[in-house]
Amino acid sequence: MSLAGLGLLLRVLTVSSDASPYQNADVLPLPPSRRTWSKKIFAFFWVSTAINIAEWSGASAGLAIGLTVGQAIAVNLISTLIITLALVINGHGGGKWHVPFAVINRAAWGIRGSWFALLNRIILSCCWYGVEGWYGGQMVKIMIGAIWPSFYHMKNTFGPGAAMETNEFISFIIFWIVSLPIFLLKPEHYRIPAVVSSVVVTIAALAIFIWALAKQGNAGPLWSRPQEIYGVPKLEGAQLSWAMMRIITSGIGGWAGGILYQSDFSRYAINSGDQMWGQIFIIPVCLFGSNLLGLITTSCAWGLYPDEPLLWRLYDLLQAIQEHGGNGTRAAVFFAAFAFFLSQMSVNVVACGVVGGMDLAALLPRFLNIRRGSFIIAIIGICINPWRILNTANSFISAISAYAVFLGPLTGIMVADYHILRRRRLKLSHLYLPNPASDYWFWHGLNWRAPVAWVLGVFPSMPGFAASVTPASVQVNSGWTHVYYMSWLLSFFISGTVWMLLNTLCPPPGVGEVDGKDVYGTFGPAEEEDMKEDMKEREELKLQMSVSQLYP
Repeated sequence: MSLAGLGLLLRVLTVSSDASPYQNADVLPLPPSRRTWSKKIFAFFWVSTAINIAEWSGASAGLAIGLTVGQAIAVNLISTLIITLALVINGHGGGKWHVPFAVINRAAWGIRGSWFALLNRIILSCCWYGVEGWYGGQMVKIMIGAIWPSFYHMKNTFGPGAAMETNEFISFIIFWIVSLPIFLLKPEHYRIPAVVSSVVVTIAALAIFIWALAKQGNAGPLWSRPQEIYGVPKLEGAQLSWAMMRIITSGIGGWAGGILYQSDFSRYAINSGDQMWGQIFIIPVCLFGSNLLGLITTSCAWGLYPDEPLLWRLYDLLQAIQEHGGNGTRAAVFFAAFAFFLSQMSVNVVACGVVGGMDLAALLPRFLNIRRGSFIIAIIGICINPWRILNTANSFISAISAYAVFLGPLTGIMVADYHILRRRRLKLSHLYLPNPASDYWFWHGLNWRAPVAWVLGVFPSMPGFAASVTPASVQVNSGWTHVYYMSWLLSFFISGTVWMLLNTLCPPPGVGEVDGKDVYGTFGPAEEEDMKEDMKEREELKLQMSVSQLYP
C-alpha cells in the first residue's frame, strides 16, 4: 500500500476530525447534555446488574470450606459493606469532574503511564466478557428448553475434547449476537433498559425465592447442616479466622475491577453527588440480598430434589424445576430465565463490554470510540473460547478471579492521589495536554512514583497468588498464604501509603490546582458556583500560607 493510500485509510478510520492520540468526544469531560443519570437511574442500574447469576451463588464458597450459614452470611455482609464504600469513594472523581477512570489515572500515573492501568482493565474486560457471556448463553438454553424441552437433550455434534455441547454453543452464539445491538446505544441512553431490567429481575428473584421457601416449608437442610452436606469439618480458632478473611477478600476481589472503573459510569451523573446517593444504599441491599436469596433457595432446592447436586447455579435450578415439575412449570421457568437473561446482559454488556470499550477509546482515542471499542471486546471475548476456560482450565478462572492482587494497588494509588494528595481537585485541561507544559506529564508522560508504589503493593501477595493459581507446582508456607488471603486490602493500603510517602518526599507539580475557567463546557451553573467557591478557598489558603512565611 502506498503512503497516500495508508494516509487515506487512517483518515477513514479516524473517529472524528477533532480526535487526537489523547482525546475524543467519549474521552473528554462530558457536557451537561450527555449527563442523564439521576439518583434513581443509578439505583435501577445497580438492581439490574447486582442481582445476577454470580451473586446468587455468592455464599457457596464459604459453605464449601467449612463455614456455618451464620458465618457465611457475616463474611458476605462485611465484604459487601467494604465493596459499597470503595465503589462510592472511587466513583467520586467521575461524578465531580465527569471524566472516565482512564483520564483520572493520568493525574497519578502520567498521561502515558496511565496506559498501564488501562491495559490491566482491558485484559480483564475481554476475559470476563467471554465468561459472563457463556453464563448468559446458559439462560438462553433454559429459555429455549422451556419452549422445546427436547433442546435439553439435543444430539451433541462436538467431540469429547470440545468442552461443550451443541445446544450450549448455539445458546451462547444467540446471546452473543443479541447483545451486539446494545453497543449502538450510548451509555447516557441506558435509562429505560436499566429500569425495565431491574424491575423484571427483582420480581423473578423474589418469585423463585418465595416459591422455594413455600414449597419446602422451611429454610432447607443446607441452612442447618452445611458441613454434613458438603462433607467438610467445622472450622474453629485461627483456621476459622483465616477462612473468613479469605472469603471476605474473595468477595471484594470479584468486584475489584468494578471498584477501579467506577468513574466510567459516575461521570454520567447529572449533578455531583447523584452517584453517591444513588448507590450507597442500593448496592448493599442488592449484593447482600442476592447472596441471601441464593443461599436459602439453594438450601430449599436440596430438600426438594435430594437426588440432584447442590443447585447453586440458577440455570441448573431452573432446568431441575422444569424436569421435576413437568409441563406446568414451563411458562414460569421461561419467564424466570428471561429475567436473568436481561440481568446477565446488563452485566456483560455494560460492566464488561462498554467498560472495555471506554478503556480502548482512551488508549487509542483517534481511532476508537466507546462503540468501536465495545465491539472489539466482544470479538475477543468469543475468541478466548470461554467454554474451554470454564470447563477445563480451572487455574485460569482462579487467575482472573485472583487478579484483584494487581487491581488493589491500582485502586490504592488512585484513591490516595485523588482524595488525599490532591484533595479532589484536578486541572482538567492539563489531563489532555501531552507535553511538558502539563502538570501530569512528569517524565516523558510517566510518573515514576506510581510503578514504585504499585510494585511494592503487589509484591507481598505474589507467592500466595502463584500457589493459588498453580497449586500443583508451587508450594508456599502458611504465612505467605495468609498474606494472600488479605491481598486486596493489604495491597490497597501498602500502595496508598507508599504513594503518599513518595509524594511527600518529592512533591509533584500542580497539586490541588484547578483550571481558572470551564475549558470544556463541562459544568452546569451549580457546579460552576461550587468551583468558584473552591478556587476562592484555595486562594485564601495560599494567601494565609504566604503571610505566615513572611511573618512567622
